[in-house]
Amino acid sequence: MNGPRPGRPGRRRLFFALWPEPALRRALDRATADAASRAAGNRMPAANLHVTLAFLGLVPEGGVPDILAIGHRGRWPRVQLDFDRVEYWPKPRVLVAMPVAVPEAGIRIVASLWESLERLGFEREARPWQPHLTIVRKVSRPPPRGEELPIPRHPVRDGFAWKLALVESVTDPAGARYTPLARWPLDH
Repeated sequence: MNGPRPGRPGRRRLFFALWPEPALRRALDRATADAASRAAGNRMPAANLHVTLAFLGLVPEGGVPDILAIGHRGRWPRVQLDFDRVEYWPKPRVLVAMPVAVPEAGIRIVASLWESLERLGFEREARPWQPHLTIVRKVSRPPPRGEELPIPRHPVRDGFAWKLALVESVTDPAGARYTPLARWPLDH
């Protein structure tokens, strides 16, 4: 793990996510390229593609081991996410890839994470989990209202293409960088 960040001594901005393996990351980047180029905005770098499960915010450095322990002690089910369309969300001005359906395995992971996180004092988000892959931020040319842009089918569909990850978000002049601090397999 890296040391404290400038401006946030001893604190890290963390979240749990489904983190795609490299082949899936490349396939998702290619599959969403056309929709992203039509939207105009800040394209999410392929290295940052992920599906957020639980956002923790700024966490004191001393709390990181307890959060890591959550990932270490869990047995995490495989998750199948087949993204089939792109939607524009106007309030945050983002273009997101959406799956065919919300996977039950993902719902179970989110519930398990939050049960453990609440015991550590984190407050669960009120909204239900809505899996999505942000592909463009600060969209300046949104698609026409109600238009759903299809995503071409990508060849990587194996549930082992995802891992559970505890991810750190660092923002610098070049933009946000997401770095997994730890990853755990999805195995049953």
